[in-house]
Amino acid sequence: MVDKSRASIQEVGLVIGLAKSKRLATMRQGIESKVYVEQIKPKIKLNLNKNATAIQQARELITLKIAEIKATYPQGRQNKLFALRYGAEDKLSQLSLQQLFALLKITENLPKDIAEVIFLDGSQS
Repeated sequence: MVDKSRASIQEVGLVIGLAKSKRLATMRQGIESKVYVEQIKPKIKLNLNKNATAIQQARELITLKIAEIKATYPQGRQNKLFALRYGAEDKLSQLSLQQLFALLKITENLPKDIAEVIFLDGSQS
């Protein structure tokens, strides 16, 4: 005859209460301060006079938005968490400006004549 033992799962409270531990309080404050990182304000407004400058400004807006999104993630995990939510950056660089504006929820107006331009890299024109 085989002796079967049964396992039971019980919920156990914390050994030290969250409010009583100074160490846990400082860790919690450190995490909260990282979450409220200073928001990056885009100082760029699209100039519709020339296509080249409009494309460059659109690329800069996208780059700033990506940096702003990554700033909200914990240090050291920014690239991984960004890739999970929006996709790898090398894949994003193959999308058109219009697709990136929609994906990143950028509210600036994008001229129709440059909407289909591929993002590539902010340093390329």
